[in-house]
Amino acid sequence: MQKKVSLVLGSGGARGITQLGVIKWLIEHGFEVNEVVGCSIGSLVGAAFAEGRHVELGEWMSRLTKREVFRLMDFSDPRYGFLKGQRVLSTMQEVFQDLPIENMQMRYAAVATDLTNEEDVVFRTGSVYNAIRASIAIPGVFKSVITTDGRFLVDGGVLNPLPINYVQYRENIIIAVNLDGNRDLLAPIAYDKLNSISLLQESYLAMRRKLTQLSIELYKPNYVINVPHNISGIWDFDRSKFLIERGYEYAETTLGHLVKK
Repeated sequence: MQKKVSLVLGSGGARGITQLGVIKWLIEHGFEVNEVVGCSIGSLVGAAFAEGRHVELGEWMSRLTKREVFRLMDFSDPRYGFLKGQRVLSTMQEVFQDLPIENMQMRYAAVATDLTNEEDVVFRTGSVYNAIRASIAIPGVFKSVITTDGRFLVDGGVLNPLPINYVQYRENIIIAVNLDGNRDLLAPIAYDKLNSISLLQESYLAMRRKLTQLSIELYKPNYVINVPHNISGIWDFDRSKFLIERGYEYAETTLGHLVKK
């Protein structure tokens, strides 16, 4: 019997490619995902999945080299963000279309952050590419999105790295993919040797991990698949094949008991 699932895909740069492995595991084991809520990289993976193009996205990602990742970076005026973010979305046209969200194959939502009002913005209608573009706008990296009504939108992970609270099908099995899981078994960071930029980054990541944990405790998904936050760097898309495989393994570890009963 198929099990209906609402899938929450968190933010976290390249390690979000593990979410493609999670999706592969769910499909292979008879779970029916009829809702996906995504933030940042999760909004992109979720959109491909909602259009039935997740396999193609995984294949495309797995072919990326470091040079090709660099070529996707459309540099901008650094006063507004180093990257425009349009080249990535233009390239995505090879993988999945820019459809109205309301016409997608399953219920879909993408989450961004409105810095003007310090609140989440949830996209449930309109251009899926516009939704992704706002949701992935990492502050200082991608150029922010300014809407016609004056909202200043940045990456959804600023306020809500794992947006469990926007699931609508609460009767479903709710599975959240947390990209801010505990550190993998590697040597601990030598904090006394960090430079100012690295220290700022580690502080931001610690804050994200706390926000994510609070979201899990408050909204209580049925299952959380934890991806170690140090499994890859933010731009390590050239490691996509490895990351997809690890995502599959994490899903098996967390959910395998459900199909062995």
